[in-house]
Amino acid sequence: MKVKETWRHFTPAQVKDFLRVGHEGRDHPSRLRTIELLEGMTSVLDVGCGTGVMFELLRERRPDIDYLGIDVTVQFVTAARERFPTDATRFRESSLYDLGRLPGVYDAVLCRHILEHLPDWEPAVQCMYERAGKKLIIVFYLAPRPLRFRRKRDERFEPGFYTHTYDLGRFVEHLLNGLTPAPAEVRIHPRQGTSDPRFRWRDRENIIYEVVR
Repeated sequence: MKVKETWRHFTPAQVKDFLRVGHEGRDHPSRLRTIELLEGMTSVLDVGCGTGVMFELLRERRPDIDYLGIDVTVQFVTAARERFPTDATRFRESSLYDLGRLPGVYDAVLCRHILEHLPDWEPAVQCMYERAGKKLIIVFYLAPRPLRFRRKRDERFEPGFYTHTYDLGRFVEHLLNGLTPAPAEVRIHPRQGTSDPRFRWRDRENIIYEVVR
């Protein structure tokens, strides 16, 4: 599936600082909460790892955890390898739809700010859930909300670009009853920090879905 991604055209300077500095940088509340949710985990697969911000945090706060990050954007993977040369093999260019090619299962699979850019979340969530030995952690910056007229998604922010708000009822129903095998528990963590105030969705707060197997 080909997805339109403006970040493929970032300059080297933009790549270097992307989601690392500023309002949505490395100390964003949703990142710090994610670190807490990895308590007891020994390995994590970071889907959409970008330039390695989460790896940087884990290296400082959870150096014991085994980490692998994947991203479809070549520039980001290259930047992560350059920033952490001794851990370059921890970053791979890959799509979440190709997770079946990765060896082993990870205690936790993390997906932060990725589903909003996909035309359909159902196959993506199942792919990640299958690789999660203990839990799947999903972080939204455009949190699902009730949509009218039985719409599955709302594209009002950027028509023609994959920035979606999904229907809350359908999303939660899928987490509870649509995953195989069914999860033991779904925990929701609201109010995990806002987006960059320069964006149109600046008033929307991040929300975390913790899907426990």
